[in-house]
Amino acid sequence: MSDSRSMSDLEPFLCCYLRYVVYNTVTPPLFYNNRHSQGSTKIFKTRPGQRLASVQEDRSLAPFLDAPKITSQDMNFVVTATSALFLLPEPVTCFRCASYNQKQTFHLSQDASLVILDWITSGRKSLGEEWVFSRYYSVNEVWVEGKKIAKDVMLLDDDEIDVKQLPRRILSDRLAPYSCYATVILYGPLIQPAIRDLATQYESISVFKTAVPAELIWSLSPISSGAKNGAVVRVAGKETESVKHWLGNALKRLELVVGIDVYRKAFT
Repeated sequence: MSDSRSMSDLEPFLCCYLRYVVYNTVTPPLFYNNRHSQGSTKIFKTRPGQRLASVQEDRSLAPFLDAPKITSQDMNFVVTATSALFLLPEPVTCFRCASYNQKQTFHLSQDASLVILDWITSGRKSLGEEWVFSRYYSVNEVWVEGKKIAKDVMLLDDDEIDVKQLPRRILSDRLAPYSCYATVILYGPLIQPAIRDLATQYESISVFKTAVPAELIWSLSPISSGAKNGAVVRVAGKETESVKHWLGNALKRLELVVGIDVYRKAFT
């Protein structure tokens, strides 16, 4: 799937794919919420509309099946003056052997605000699928008044790393023991209380060596050296629900912008 549209054109598309909140100073926040049957965005290897059984039986599709397939999504957002965009999708869950490319570009006015949540799970753990997809590639770019202030890239590929004098490592080896990774990009005047709360929490963290990996780890960094009113949060957890719970608590100040009821729908 590939799409590139302005914010005004995106409403019908986003209503059926993910959830987001649009806020401005004139009208109340808009909240769109479509829950998937299993609570995440699914990326399949097979073509849409085809059951796995039918694909296996119909060998006339062999050239189709043998060719590499990548699901792609390209989205552009425009956030005008005094407005805010809260992009809070369910986590991406890639099925076995699936490949997914995503690029999201955000164009902001100087006093606009933005929250982007980009996260991925290890797969369908209940079926024994953990980090067995082929490829996940996600890019988020943030522009303010025509100047790029942030570019975040995540590439997960199942190609084995073969370095001399080191054992081969597949994707699951490199990402263990965590099964959910999340990145949150925050920017703008409406988001400053949340950023200050995160900075206070981060300063209180004590770093010490442990024998067993923590259930959840996180970090906070400036969005860029030239942008003072933005930050990037990275989270990794052994369980998706623990990451969701942590995000719900850490970003709680956003309730003041979108309202309690809307905020709770995003993280429950």
